Amino acid sequence: MIEEGLSTCKAKFQKLNNKVNVDGHKDWIGNLPNEIIQHILSLLPTKDAVKTSVLSRRWHSQWMFVRNLDFAEFPPNMNQKRKLFMDFVDRVIALRKPLDLNLFALVCEVFTDASRINSWVCAAVKHNVQHLLLVLDQIHLEPLELPHCLFTCDTLRKAFIVADILLNLPSSIHFSNLKLLTLQYVVFPGYESTQRLFSGLPVLEELTLDSCCWLNVEIVTIALPMLKKLDIKENLADQDNCQFFIIAENLNSFYYIGTLRNDYWIYNSVSLDWGLMGLCSTDDIGESSRLREVAQRAGRLLRGISCAKELLLTPYAFEVLTYSEYLCACMPVLYKVTYLGFLSPGTAINFGCRALAKFLEKLPCLELLVFQSGVCLSGNHEEGSWILDPVPSCFSRYLKLIRISQFCGTDGELQVVKSLLKHAEILLQMDIICHHEKFSDGLARERDVLEKLQMLPRASTYCTINIS
Repeated sequence: MIEEGLSTCKAKFQKLNNKVNVDGHKDWIGNLPNEIIQHILSLLPTKDAVKTSVLSRRWHSQWMFVRNLDFAEFPPNMNQKRKLFMDFVDRVIALRKPLDLNLFALVCEVFTDASRINSWVCAAVKHNVQHLLLVLDQIHLEPLELPHCLFTCDTLRKAFIVADILLNLPSSIHFSNLKLLTLQYVVFPGYESTQRLFSGLPVLEELTLDSCCWLNVEIVTIALPMLKKLDIKENLADQDNCQFFIIAENLNSFYYIGTLRNDYWIYNSVSLDWGLMGLCSTDDIGESSRLREVAQRAGRLLRGISCAKELLLTPYAFEVLTYSEYLCACMPVLYKVTYLGFLSPGTAINFGCRALAKFLEKLPCLELLVFQSGVCLSGNHEEGSWILDPVPSCFSRYLKLIRISQFCGTDGELQVVKSLLKHAEILLQMDIICHHEKFSDGLARERDVLEKLQMLPRASTYCTINIS
């Protein structure tokens, strides 16, 4: 988004500067007040803003007033090119006027320049930076420890740190204004310092933990009273086995994807509107002992987000949740869920599985049911022999819309659609999105199936079928 905004602004800048009127060429940009010129330059990549210093004497120092600094080193950038980049950043920071910074963005490789990079971050903190973006690579040659001044920056509002580093944390951490924090690939060093970090975020509203390493941490408590959005993405190869206790009474969006190498306990999520649980299948989950552990953790996670109005599951998450009659029986009733979506890509949801009907029975107020990954009917089911048993209570009271994607026109799919239409008593709409390239037996079969779909009997007299 940042790059798109900068490129758009750059194009407008050039268009304005090249504009002509009836009297000939006119320097539209050059006649603007300094404050507006400096604002425009702040929206350009820093290297382009600096280049404007050659235009005229007036332009010589305009870039020094920019409030956004954006430095990006694109590999391969070795030897002389690397030196030019490093020297350029040094000069810009040294020559720029001592004004507060809105944005400091740095995308570069570290190599043996850790201390130099830290000095740049310290300079940004000194100038009251509000938005910080650090994307650092090639850190293995020299340890990088982020400067301690960063962790007490009162002006920082948004921080994105993408770096495979051991996050050594100071004894004092307090972000009094930080509302958005994204950490990707960082390695947490231990329990105490990790807790200091999450205790120093009193006004945080959005937290993303992406492919972080928790191998050194056994327990993490995330108690953030203002947190509204929490995204957790696990590295599929990790062997962390950490327990997370999440206490966030104002949480309204929760996103998880991984293999539940860690265990998540969510409390007081009474404000939750949207929850996603995406489990990824791996070879080790196929082992019986590991599968049972994952299923139990999935059940705990589902209970933690049971107050959500919208629930999204990957097909494998559904399979894990319902892999045994016992676990399905222990699943909580999700009274607040009105939207259930099975995500794509993934395997089609098997209606031949008895656990599906029991799962849907746990959602008595369901209004919208979406199968992005498609539906199927596995097993030996003759034409008309399969029924949805038991019929979930929401089919007669609340279910108004069903959407099925990846439809291929198989006999099993037709049986599923027929049963859904037969039992959904107040259904208003069924959307069927065909997978034309994989449609069973070609175009002639497709036309025949589409005609059959429109002729299927419906329990709801108001139901329309939309096929695309």
